[in-house]
Amino acid sequence: MALRRSAGQRSAAASDVLGADADRYPEGAVKLVLPFPLGGSTGYTATVLARELTAVLGQSVTVEPRTGNFGIAALQHLRDNSDGHTLLVGNLTSNSMTPVFHRDALGFDYLAQIAPISKIADFPSVVMTQLSAPAGTLAEFLSHLRSTTGTLVYGTDFLGAYVDVDAIALGKASSLRVAYHATDGAAGILADLLAGRTDLAFINVATATSNMGTFKPLAVYGEKRLPNFPDVPTMAEAGYPGIGTSNWQGLFASRRSPQAIIARLYDAVVSAMLTEASQEAFAAVNAAIATSESPTAFAEEISSEMARWERLKPEILALPQDDAQLRAKRAPSRRGSV
Repeated sequence: MALRRSAGQRSAAASDVLGADADRYPEGAVKLVLPFPLGGSTGYTATVLARELTAVLGQSVTVEPRTGNFGIAALQHLRDNSDGHTLLVGNLTSNSMTPVFHRDALGFDYLAQIAPISKIADFPSVVMTQLSAPAGTLAEFLSHLRSTTGTLVYGTDFLGAYVDVDAIALGKASSLRVAYHATDGAAGILADLLAGRTDLAFINVATATSNMGTFKPLAVYGEKRLPNFPDVPTMAEAGYPGIGTSNWQGLFASRRSPQAIIARLYDAVVSAMLTEASQEAFAAVNAAIATSESPTAFAEEISSEMARWERLKPEILALPQDDAQLRAKRAPSRRGSV
């Protein structure tokens, strides 16, 4: 007859199993799922991380975009894969804002199903407009909009992204009505800006760096100027202090993944970001490596952000979509001088 084990014995046995899981992990290839296309900051981060994790973990680490529906497709795929071999490289929008703004479409309890592992990096943004824009500074450009259309139209993937927060703040600071124009990814946002369908784009620094000379940078996020844009003022220097949300990138697993594997992955991410190759890759695009103190600290940071988005949700969802027909009628006035 088998003896019944005490609670302490059961806990010790469970720890042994979890420890064994971590010792064997990973037992095969690891996949990093992306909620957005490869071309943006999330894809850049995942590509660097995959390369460095391959060396740290001793197994192949690949990147797989699963785009669509506000990042929900990727989140749902992560929820359904809990062995620690399917992970997600998400960002402020997909893993902090989408669970608030698109909770019903998500279809599950985000906090109960998705486990934060660590922040990876912070990507500042560059506020850009067309090269032909009739202004040399952000303040002059917003003044031009005030005297012509009275509206600031910005590009976004969808409502419920950090650019909404920044556009609203900039509109309030400059007494402009704010409207959005939705498209698909950074490439679509830049195409709309180039075509004059939008006034401004808030573009992550990696994408902005690769598009130097195509658009006019008016300001950069952060406390200091960016090395790749040394002549472009910060938002504070441009006269708009306090405006500008840093778009962080982070690593996530299914909440059902064993805790020992979560801990193993946290250590692996920190090690991967300490390499010289990682330091050089993020410095090249003016992004900052920013790993979390622990998975718990990362989770607490996200919870705090989500509370902020809950407060801002009504205002953001009330933003009007730009009227393309009206824009076409007023287009000539937009080419005037300041």
